[in-house]
Amino acid sequence: MEDEHDGKKRNTPAFTFLAWIAFTAALLGMFIGIYTLDQNLSVKGYYAVTALFLTMSSFVLQKTIRDNNEDSYDEHGQKRSEFE
Repeated sequence: MEDEHDGKKRNTPAFTFLAWIAFTAALLGMFIGIYTLDQNLSVKGYYAVTALFLTMSSFVLQKTIRDNNEDSYDEHGQKRSEFE
C-alpha cells in the first residue's frame, strides 16, 4: 500500500486529529441528546441502539467502499477490467 503513494501518508496528522475530534463530538452530542431526552427509558434505549448501529454500519460501509476501490487497481496502479 505504501508504494502506491511513494511512501507518503494520505492524510496529515492534523487532518486525522480533526476527523477524530469531529467524530467524537458528534457521537458525544448525540448521546447527550438521547440522555437528556424527556422520554421513557425504552425510547432512549431504542435511539441509543440505533445510533450505535448507524455508527458501526458507517465504518463498515466506508471500509467496504475503500477496499473495493483499492481492489480495482492492480499492483502497477492500472485500473483493472470489470471482467477479470
